[in-house]
Amino acid sequence: MFVLRGTVMTMRPGGDVLPGGAVYVDDDGLIAAVTPLDPVPAGFANAPRIAVGGLICPGLIDLHNHLMYNSLPLWTEPSRAVPWTSHNQWGRAPTYSSQISQPARLLGATAGRALLRYVETRAIVGGTTSIQGNPRGAVPPDNDLIRNVDSEKLGTHDDFIRVSTLVADNAAALAPYAAAVQAGRGFIAHSAEGSDPKLRSEFRLLADAGVVKPQLVAIHGAALNADDFAALKAGNSSLVWSPFSNLWLYGATADVKAAHAAGVRLCLGSDWGPSGTRNVLWELKVADLWNKTQSVFTDEELVRMVTSNPGEALSGVWPRPVGRLEPGALADLVVVRRSAAGTYRSVIEATESDIRLVVVGGRARYGLRSLMTPLAPAATPIKVGRLTRAIDYGDPAVTWKTVVADLEKIRSDPAGASARAAATFAALIADGAAGLDDSFVLLPDMPAPEVDDEILRGGPPTPSPDPVTIPPLEPLTTGTAWFDTVDANPFHQGLLSGLRAYA
Repeated sequence: MFVLRGTVMTMRPGGDVLPGGAVYVDDDGLIAAVTPLDPVPAGFANAPRIAVGGLICPGLIDLHNHLMYNSLPLWTEPSRAVPWTSHNQWGRAPTYSSQISQPARLLGATAGRALLRYVETRAIVGGTTSIQGNPRGAVPPDNDLIRNVDSEKLGTHDDFIRVSTLVADNAAALAPYAAAVQAGRGFIAHSAEGSDPKLRSEFRLLADAGVVKPQLVAIHGAALNADDFAALKAGNSSLVWSPFSNLWLYGATADVKAAHAAGVRLCLGSDWGPSGTRNVLWELKVADLWNKTQSVFTDEELVRMVTSNPGEALSGVWPRPVGRLEPGALADLVVVRRSAAGTYRSVIEATESDIRLVVVGGRARYGLRSLMTPLAPAATPIKVGRLTRAIDYGDPAVTWKTVVADLEKIRSDPAGASARAAATFAALIADGAAGLDDSFVLLPDMPAPEVDDEILRGGPPTPSPDPVTIPPLEPLTTGTAWFDTVDANPFHQGLLSGLRAYA
């Protein structure tokens, strides 16, 4: 147990901000109290008290991602001169397989554990403590670096969430999800991604299946209109807004002004490396840029999109509160350097260099060495841009250097890695689940036309006849090269170029 002292942004319904406050973290990984709002709990007389020198906030929650692809750079299709209109189009673009699905599949098959640690590291340096989009295949344990929303068990044996990445096109395909929702499980579903109004039929299918309830988290909704938002509000469902990816691919995003007017609970998601931001901290800046042109949200409302709103979306599914600092809530915290801009603006404008400490389930996982040393003495160094931080992977043999080395081994010899992957899947075919006992294999959850049929049948992907090229690993921080790539894409009409000003 320990106590963090600083300015506390509780993100409770009243929006309490407590200068000189304190957060009491118990040994069970929960918040025991936040003073001066709550009584000082017993048992903390000898607990370390650490002045964090910043804003103590709920850990950021990214409710839309595809983690397996987050080592890859931003992607543009050279043959495409105008934006796409539907998510059904770009998965069959000429360069999609070679630049996205093949590199991701090879890394997932041959260095799955290292890949997952890499992409979770990319998230945590931006203050993320929970993220959606866990790859299929091996399921990470609860004590991994950050929470994986899709598979998080919270110390139980329960399966709280169902996820549909590929959009269902008939009622029968949605029947298992409807049954899960009826049983109280959460349902995270992609729906109406793109600018084509015909995509509204995907949401109508969800409504007809009876899943538009509090457990539903609908992702994208870019083609939805006021009637659809009214249905989401009536069901007390949530909508995840991914403005960067929408603008990058389609040149348009969800009508969140209408959604907000309807009272829909809005959350943010950074999507994936090929068409998304580094982490949800940067997606918050995209929302801020959009808001500067529309004046729809307050700064507090923007910050709620990555804290209390996704926390509420999960509250009816997870047995513990998250996204707010209150007694009994999960002790998932981020400490952000406070700037002259004020509390909420400090979070919106923060970059990776402003993240001072990240705590997940009461365990200090990442941050300044001065803050990590008393809380996680076994943490190891990590370079984040020009800065040195400390990170704790929960295994003294795992460091940032070993994670990168494992991935670079695959990158340097993709042919050899592909041969090893073929042998792994041969063992799977021969021995069933026993064939993967010593492997941590990740399988794609995004369109891969060359292997979709095989994946749907449950079999292994067929190795590509062409050599697979794995691009250099993306840096952990958002920098000049990434901004230059953003500037070169005309689909967003310059809006996303404004991100450079936050760096």
